[in-house]
Parts: sequence; structure tokens; C-alpha cells
Amino acid sequence: MTSTSLAAALMLMSAVMVQCYADEPIWLTDMDDAAVVYKNVPGIDINAATRRLLLEHMPGYQDSVSIVNNERAFQILKSNTLACTGNKVRNAERETFAYFTALPQLIFPGLRLYMLQATAKQAGLSQNQPQEATQSLAALSAILPQARIGIVGGRNYGEPLQQLFAQLARRNRIYTRTASDMTAAALLDMLVNGRIELIVEYPNVVQHYTEALHHAVPLASVNITEATEYSGGYIMCSKTEQGQKLAQLYNDAIRQASQDKRYLQAHLRWFDSSSHAKITALYNQVYHTNF
Repeated sequence: MTSTSLAAALMLMSAVMVQCYADEPIWLTDMDDAAVVYKNVPGIDINAATRRLLLEHMPGYQDSVSIVNNERAFQILKSNTLACTGNKVRNAERETFAYFTALPQLIFPGLRLYMLQATAKQAGLSQNQPQEATQSLAALSAILPQARIGIVGGRNYGEPLQQLFAQLARRNRIYTRTASDMTAAALLDMLVNGRIELIVEYPNVVQHYTEALHHAVPLASVNITEATEYSGGYIMCSKTEQGQKLAQLYNDAIRQASQDKRYLQAHLRWFDSSSHAKITALYNQVYHTNF
């Protein structure tokens, strides 16, 4: 199929889908482009930035945007016949109530464990250890029996970490952020102020909020064996016939948009320039590009 015929087919598919929807689709997100998420700090809008590029490949498609936290988004997905949300970890439990895109909407380097330098010293971690050094979070949690890990309610950190968090929660070792500002920014503030001892987060997220919150307290971090080398944030839609078609429409848009360097740039703008080569290599691997 030529690119022209493919584009025509997608346009027809999009028009037919929009016409047959009984209700307007809903896009569920935890922030919009102008949102401030915590202490007037702007959020990371890579979700919105990439979706704008996806919509260029979905002519005729229209929806409404609803700003809700993760837990509310999942409730709506279960009860609404035509809702979608982006940048979500794919796992078996979520696949029971939603269809996922085959391709991730977003990619990130793996999660890291962050702590104050005093905590790192207590755990026997050297200040001079290589940036790519890897430790077991389960082992570190045993070395630090009083340390609590802060996590965001409704978020999924991947199966190995979720299992570990469930075990530690039974020993009151987990603090779950469930306030209206359920963000990494709030947890990072708690870490710096000594209210929790550990957080698991993406490097670019920590960098963004550390700078935005003007934190002067240096942090230590390590890769953890319980986290994957990279994480994909997928689009998930209602587990209905219409939702399945919409997930496929989004997947087709991801496949096309990812070949455009603007899609890569939408990722890179949220990463320090020192990591751009690594992010680009990861991007090329996932989306089969050659940027």
C-alpha cells in the first residue's frame, strides 16, 4: 500500500469512526498544557505534546479532555464505553479493563532510586560509585529497615516493584501520596525535607522538579534491579468494541508520528542535553528509526 492510499484509508477510517460514536470520546489526563501541579510548578507535558502530534494523523477526530488523577481515570475507563488515557504502564491487571496501543506513546530511561546522601551513606553506597551502578531495592530496604518509600497512588511502577511495595506496605514501609497533588514533585519535596527516605522516579522527572522547586539539597541515586532498562507509557482505551478501534487508531498515529523528528524532540526537551544521545538511541531502538 502506498503512503497516499494508506493516508486515504486512515482518513476514511477516522471519519467512519467519528460518525459511528454514540458519544464523544473522552481523553483523560492528569494535567493540561497550562497546568501547575504543585506549589505553582508546571508539570511535564510530554503527554500533551506528543498527543498533539498524534492528532495530526487522526483527521476528523474530536474528543473532550477531562483532567483527573490516575485512580479516577481508571474508574472512568471501566464505566465509560469510549475513554482513553495516555502514558500508562501496560500490565496484565490493566488489560482486564482496557485495550492498549501496541506501541508506546512515550519512552523513558528506567526508574532510579533516589535518597539523601546521608541515607546513601547509611546504606553503604559510595559517593564515587559509577552512574550506571545497579543495586537491589529489596536488599537496600533490608539494610535500611526504618526507611519509608514514597509512591504515587494509582500509579504502576512495573510488576517487580509493585510486588515489593506490597510486601513493604504490610510493614508500614510505604507512604502513598493520595492528595489532590499526587505528583512526583510533592514526593520529591517530602524526600528533601526528610519526611520520607526513598523515592523511585525517572531521572528527567527528578531533574525537572528539583530545578523548579529550587532544591539545594544534593541527592544520591542508583539504578535498581527491579526496574526495567526503559519504560514505555502506552495509551489505554475502554475495553469495548469502540475502545479497541480507537486504541488501534492511536497506534497507527504513533507509528506514523514517531517517524517524524518532532516526535523525538517532544521527548528530548524534557531531558538534560547530556542524556540526549542515550534517549535518541533508545528511541531508535523502540520506534525503528535512525535519528
